[in-house]
Amino acid sequence: MQYLHGKVETEEKRCGSQAHENMTEGSLEVKSEELWQKIYGEEPIYALEMFLAAQYRGVMLAGVPDSVLFRRGRPQVVLEYKFSRSRLAYPSYHVQAQTYGILLENMGFDISELFYAIVVADPSTRGSSELREKVLEIVSGNGLEDAELVIDDYAAVYMCRFRREDAERHLSWALEYWTGSRDAVATENPNKCLRCEYWEKCRA
Repeated sequence: MQYLHGKVETEEKRCGSQAHENMTEGSLEVKSEELWQKIYGEEPIYALEMFLAAQYRGVMLAGVPDSVLFRRGRPQVVLEYKFSRSRLAYPSYHVQAQTYGILLENMGFDISELFYAIVVADPSTRGSSELREKVLEIVSGNGLEDAELVIDDYAAVYMCRFRREDAERHLSWALEYWTGSRDAVATENPNKCLRCEYWEKCRA
């Protein structure tokens, strides 16, 4: 719908963008050359909002994950933050994080140990530095294992091993639309329609 009708700004989107900006407070902005040096350095590093881009089956993909944990040049965990009153990690959250895994591999990184962590937190925690610290603490404590972790009563963290076959299946389905192989498919979740800024146009 955004492709057909253009981008529509909403209060929720504005809050989400501001929250992600606030999450980077206290981080150090570095130039690309320095970032790559740190990625391949001895110390672990969380790269926040690192631009990723690569070719995939003749299509240029690009994305900006919230953060990626690197150890000695290997991406270990992709972290994605979602703010919702529901603590569920919806399929679209997984697809987004999995696509970052494909991007990292196609950029030449060794993803043999890659996991992704989906953080679903209460909207009241948007932009909270405490949330970020708690997430890093619980992810580090869990290690590279599948898990569903809880942070007090306001956030859930879903740790999942990256599996390329799952990621490719989901991405290929999406690309069928963008390459003109199929029409768009309506969501099966009516709640998404109720909150969608294109609801009136879709009904017309």
